[in-house]
Amino acid sequence: MRDAEPDRPPALPLLGRQDSCETLVASLRSGQSRLITGPPGIGKTRLLGEALLASSTPFVLMSRPRLLHDLLASLAVQLGCRSARYPDLRRATTLHLKPLVATALRAAPRAVIVEDVSDADPRMYRFLQELYYIPGVALIVTATSRERLGHLHKLFWDPREEISLKPLPRHEASLLFDLASRAFSLDSLDLDEFRRKVLPAAKGNPGQIVEMCRLAAQPGYRYGRHIKFLPLRIDVLSEFAR
Repeated sequence: MRDAEPDRPPALPLLGRQDSCETLVASLRSGQSRLITGPPGIGKTRLLGEALLASSTPFVLMSRPRLLHDLLASLAVQLGCRSARYPDLRRATTLHLKPLVATALRAAPRAVIVEDVSDADPRMYRFLQELYYIPGVALIVTATSRERLGHLHKLFWDPREEISLKPLPRHEASLLFDLASRAFSLDSLDLDEFRRKVLPAAKGNPGQIVEMCRLAAQPGYRYGRHIKFLPLRIDVLSEFAR
């Protein structure tokens, strides 16, 4: 068995998201669609993973779809669609793929997860609208904000369908820092100084807290017992700026 990557921590608890997770689990089990919003690192993907595991919901997933054709081809392959005309579904036309995907989901409903949506065009909106109304299909869309949805804002117009993830409160952010620093074996470093810089910089963003601890475990960001915070912080901001 291959060893785990040395810079990846054991699973950290999903702090401050229990209510959101329970809401999403119930939606997945009932086939109710949801919009999940929040900035990069806030925990949208982690929340999805926990809810999918807890609900045992079968799903198909596409991240950062830019073109409707790419979304359709990915879903068709995951759904096991077949076409005599196009053995390679990636070469099929959009017009050919749409009924294949819709028919497969009507026959065996499952969650359709579209992550990191940005400025969806009218064609993307019309297709996802069709899936939205298939009984038993939970359409789960994530985006940094409603403003980034593009035409999909017409589909998720009801604020009751939105799960908006907020920054962790100070005590939970501090607890996550403690857990992450132990997970990455940072005990030999000057953690008091590092904590004083990490928590205000992260502003309750759990992904940033974990990533700063992960980078601090790398020798290139250390000087004796001290952590080179400025270059570490620049690299984290570069990772989360999108």
